[in-house]
Amino acid sequence: MTMYLGLPQSDYIDPSVFAREQTHILRKLWIFVGLRTLLAEPDSFLTRSIGGVPIVVQNFDGELRAFRNQCAHRQAPLQLEEYGQRKLTCRYHGWTFDGAGQVRGMPGEHRLYHYSEAERAQLCLDRFAVQCIGNLVFVNLDAHPLPIEEQFSDELRGQLAQISGHFGSQAIHAVMPSAYNWKLNFENVLDYNHVPFVHPQTFRPLMQKGAEHEPHIPTDTPPVQTTALRELSFAGKTPLKIQPWPWHALVDRFGNEDAYYNYFLYPNVNFISVGGYVFLIQQFDPIAPDRTDVRFTLATARPTQRIPALPAIFWGHLKGEKRVLDEDKVILEALQRGLHAGGPVARHGAYESQLRRVALVYEQLMGRSA
Repeated sequence: MTMYLGLPQSDYIDPSVFAREQTHILRKLWIFVGLRTLLAEPDSFLTRSIGGVPIVVQNFDGELRAFRNQCAHRQAPLQLEEYGQRKLTCRYHGWTFDGAGQVRGMPGEHRLYHYSEAERAQLCLDRFAVQCIGNLVFVNLDAHPLPIEEQFSDELRGQLAQISGHFGSQAIHAVMPSAYNWKLNFENVLDYNHVPFVHPQTFRPLMQKGAEHEPHIPTDTPPVQTTALRELSFAGKTPLKIQPWPWHALVDRFGNEDAYYNYFLYPNVNFISVGGYVFLIQQFDPIAPDRTDVRFTLATARPTQRIPALPAIFWGHLKGEKRVLDEDKVILEALQRGLHAGGPVARHGAYESQLRRVALVYEQLMGRSA
């Protein structure tokens, strides 16, 4: 017997479940926030929201540090833009902060504020843990973050460091608002069997002959009963038909195979590379039980010389990737609209064993099972 039941429909629609996910998953695990290549300059920064908490990651003399992106004074955001380069200074009243998150200066401090020495010492920003895997930057909001090797295996971290070392210094970003639960998107990218039906004209024709035929699953394959967090993140590779372009000879390509490299990073990232020439990170950012922002970050391999057509290359690949995601979006939004409390649960077959692992760990993280 290989069939097993998925999560209840309420896990995809209930606001109280969503709130628990924010605290028990997103604020407990290592969450991808951006590319190290875009934070190379002093005072360069990025801003994100993790589990509803606004954060800023900033370069202080070559070291990346993450803080709550709220001033210790009146909680105004310190940095407003998603990416930029400026001192860590509040735009509301001009307070400045140093690399330790301590207040450095307050315009009119002695005239206006009259804080005692003890009170002033408390005027600091909440700081969060930062880890870089190659050029991928992760943040953990927990006061006692779990070791990153418990979430991503040594082998996977080595693979990520190797491939991300080929990133160029420029990237393009886009956000696609979507009306479905974030878990549906991660489950979808783990499901190779949907490709022939949802992407028959876009993605499937790119697969080399025979690549679309996955290994036969034995009928006596037992269902997964136990798993570990690190087993939810792994790498894959599929042969792919890659159209050659002149600019391919002008970059430091990762590997030498015409392949579709795939790195599934739990809880909400799908990192892919087309032949080692183009790199795309899809992140499924939870906004509400039925709302997800699909965030795209796209870069090419590191140029060995100037490529004047780079902006056009970025836009061309981003449009192609968005077309594929739009096809998924139609199905997932329709799926979401049909969900309701007490509805039937998914009945997974043997090939969906990775979805079983995701469900088991999800239950554990949510405190619903041992």
